[in-house]
Amino acid sequence: MNIQKMIAELLDHLRGMWRFRWYFIAVAWSFAILGWALIYKMPDIYEASAKVSVDTNSLLPDLTKGLTATENLVDKVGLVSKALLTRPNLAKVARQTDLDLRAETPEEFELLVTNLQRKISVMGRRDNIFDITYSDKDREQATRVVAALLNTFVESSLGAQGDDAEMTERALRLEIDNHEQRLLAAEAELAEFKKLNIGYMPDDGADYYTRLQAALGEVDDTAMRLKLLNERRGEIVRQLEGETPLLSPAMSASAFAASGCSRSASLSQSQQQLSALQVDFTDRHPRIVMLKETIAALEDACEAEYFALGGADRVGDLSDPLDSNPVYQNLRLQLSDTNVGIAELEGALLSRRNEVAGLRADVDKIAVVETELKKLNRDYGVIQERHQELLGRWETLQSRKRLDPVTDKVKFNILEPPFAGAAPIAPNRPLLLGVVLVLSFAAAGALAFGLNQLKPVYFDRNTLSSALGLPVLGCVSKIMPSHEVAARRRDNTAWVAANAALVVAGISIAVLSDSVFDIAHAIAARVL
Repeated sequence: MNIQKMIAELLDHLRGMWRFRWYFIAVAWSFAILGWALIYKMPDIYEASAKVSVDTNSLLPDLTKGLTATENLVDKVGLVSKALLTRPNLAKVARQTDLDLRAETPEEFELLVTNLQRKISVMGRRDNIFDITYSDKDREQATRVVAALLNTFVESSLGAQGDDAEMTERALRLEIDNHEQRLLAAEAELAEFKKLNIGYMPDDGADYYTRLQAALGEVDDTAMRLKLLNERRGEIVRQLEGETPLLSPAMSASAFAASGCSRSASLSQSQQQLSALQVDFTDRHPRIVMLKETIAALEDACEAEYFALGGADRVGDLSDPLDSNPVYQNLRLQLSDTNVGIAELEGALLSRRNEVAGLRADVDKIAVVETELKKLNRDYGVIQERHQELLGRWETLQSRKRLDPVTDKVKFNILEPPFAGAAPIAPNRPLLLGVVLVLSFAAAGALAFGLNQLKPVYFDRNTLSSALGLPVLGCVSKIMPSHEVAARRRDNTAWVAANAALVVAGISIAVLSDSVFDIAHAIAARVL
């Protein structure tokens, strides 16, 4: 179906409903008047409320936080607020405020208590403030009910108090004793585990992979030091082998000193410097080259001085120059020390490699031991931390008891006494009156549409042909005289005026709902 056919069908329905326009007006006015009357018959509902603050100054919530052995009194007050709405308490409130006079039979009284449960609200907030609200058609009655509820609330909450300081102390003592036992058990289990796994425990908290990495690093470091010592030993051996051709042709510094050479001290000092430098540098080093030249010059000078003094005949009496050469003796000493260091490093390297091999062979066992040890340490740490926290709470409680005796009194501060506003909270008559007006037009339109469906008419030959399934050969137009046209205009004007009057009446009543309600009540009071 295209849009043109839809529009045509809609216009046909409207034309058909137009035939029942006076039924439309009658139903709309009747429905509106009846609905407005029912709305004005509804009684006003007033809401009374009160606010009370619960001040607890002795419960030590910071000491009892997290303990299941004690309760916070604010939670107790919350429970009391829920218990306050039980049927026995509400029945008591109904009798205290004469609400029971509204019920003539036990069944009606039970219904009244049920309505109280539905209308009364006790709400608690985080700041320990409780709101008590109740709504009733009688403003004074609503206030009396809230006052009775407030008194019952305070009395019940005070009755729920106990010696909270002693209860807190008992709870802390029980928790401390429990955690001490758990702590001792955890310590014994940890010690037994360490005793059963000697040799597999991590060192200084390092895990398996850290230990293995450290051992591999020590192996590499030891191997490098051993390599350096071997190179040093080779260099010393090379220098020792080169001392004979260097010192054999001439006498040593000690020989020259024995012969009385004036330059023997300088010669000995230069030879010692040369020996020290040859350990770290090669013979091509500038200092070594310079020292060798200096030593050669000093030896030549001493030899000339020796022969000049007539010591040529004692040359053969001098011992082997290498035996008294301090450079040679120093090199021999360094070689001995180097050999000892090499032997020590070889032993250390073997030990490190054995340690690495042991770690790799026991990887599964060590990993399991470390995992279990971490679990035991974690459990032990949690218990120990909780135990220390409880001990701190215990000391705080004892200090407070000595410095400021704890009381178990609770203060109820009435922030807002029971009060009901002069303006009702319900019903919202302007809104309901507007809804009734809309519903009255909707009901009238539904009636006109239904009547058109029961008594349909056709306004053009296409619609008639479509409904009958037969061709329509022609149609005859109706020509109305002027007096009928005028009469139809007057009829249409009256219909529009009736609808406009209904809309104006609905808007006026909604705007002036309070005044109309007061007038209606005044008239009803005079009639009655």
